[in-house]
Amino acid sequence: MILKYLFTRSEFRGAMILTSLAIGIRIIAIATGSKTVPEASFSEGAALNDSVQQKRVPAKIEINKADSVRLLDLNGIGPVFARRIIRYRQSLGGFVRIDQLLEVYGMDSARFVGFRNQITLDTLSLIKLDVNRATFKELLAHPYLEYEHVKSLCRFRESKGILYFPGELWAAGALPDSLRVKLLPYFFAGSDSVEKPSKGLVK
Repeated sequence: MILKYLFTRSEFRGAMILTSLAIGIRIIAIATGSKTVPEASFSEGAALNDSVQQKRVPAKIEINKADSVRLLDLNGIGPVFARRIIRYRQSLGGFVRIDQLLEVYGMDSARFVGFRNQITLDTLSLIKLDVNRATFKELLAHPYLEYEHVKSLCRFRESKGILYFPGELWAAGALPDSLRVKLLPYFFAGSDSVEKPSKGLVK
């Protein structure tokens, strides 16, 4: 009751809060002061923690080289989809864009988004088609080429002779413009037709 006359209500509340804080700080200081840990222990623990965190971060999967077992590490990819991805990659000659995985039979956007950030892409291992020497059957096996496309390509090749650039196929109207962006990465011609087979780049 005496305190009530010495302080106003707000001053009294403030004094009580400050007293509580002081007591709490004192208790913490006593507790921590009785168990001192060398700085080296903290640094070693931090280093160990960092190494554990690094191990937990999985390495990205290079989609053009991964085998079917490695593909199982992707979210939402089981044995069936792993085999489908491998087969489609082989028929293409390799992926040039990550979103081509959406062309794999049965692949939906939700599944694709689930593993999109787990993969990376290296196009150096692409297997290309020599437009001067690829057979009708080899051309027809490519997913982007239909029978009429291949027939038109072969007809133009016979009339033209040697093609020096794959772009000649579109300049002459032998292939539709809608296929240009899709197919150009998989074609080569001209002097490359002689040089690249020795490097294993012809399908």
